[in-house]
Amino acid sequence: MIHDPSITSELTSANQNRRDRTRTEYQGEAVLRWSHDFDTPVRYRVVDRSEGGMRIISQFPLSEGMTGVITRYLPEGTTVHQPMMVAWSSTTPDDDGYHCGIWFFGS
Repeated sequence: MIHDPSITSELTSANQNRRDRTRTEYQGEAVLRWSHDFDTPVRYRVVDRSEGGMRIISQFPLSEGMTGVITRYLPEGTTVHQPMMVAWSSTTPDDDGYHCGIWFFGS
């Protein structure tokens, strides 16, 4: 494999500003129900949210492409039915856990 450093730097700068929606810090949790086990609600800490997605922290790595539904935001208790998918997940945890990007789709 050939490694061209100019390609790496171009890709890095292109990925730094890939969002077209502003994310807002969020102090709370989201209750998610995964398609593979819909009967088991799972609570995740939400780091930030936008109109098109959110970043959560999981104690276990999530697989890209996992789908499910967000059913509630805590602590306010807002009930929702938002289909979502794991867009990305960190491969190594930090002190809080694995950071995961969630993409909202449909309605």
